[in-house]
Amino acid sequence: MKCYANRISTKLMNIPSTAPVAVTTNGAGYRVLPDQSDQQTDAAQEFKFATSLTFSGGATSPTAQLVIQGSVDGVTWLDLLTGTSRTEAGTYPELLDSTSVGLLPWVRARLVLGGGTAPSVYGTVEIVSTGPFQLSST
Repeated sequence: MKCYANRISTKLMNIPSTAPVAVTTNGAGYRVLPDQSDQQTDAAQEFKFATSLTFSGGATSPTAQLVIQGSVDGVTWLDLLTGTSRTEAGTYPELLDSTSVGLLPWVRARLVLGGGTAPSVYGTVEIVSTGPFQLSST
């Protein structure tokens, strides 16, 4: 069992409580650049996504769901991991594990909102790894 405590993490998406969103929102796309200083191969490096959503308001079956997307070129995006679809107000931490899916060179977080009137949502998505890495926007 690998421990992710005190390992490398970086925010992939941050929607502050002072500026919640009520529309589907795409986070910035980043290239994942593993660092070879730990002598761990890219294929052996594991990534997880620690998420926390706070959802309130909305009407007629409001929903909120986080999706981790990947891309080969930073332009065309595919859904890789899907968080639990939330249907009631509250704060929801969740850990999305990428070990069952191959990450692509680019990643981003997407917050998908729905319902007759979408809820108001804020929260964070952090990418956490078993080894050092960097995120690059180019």
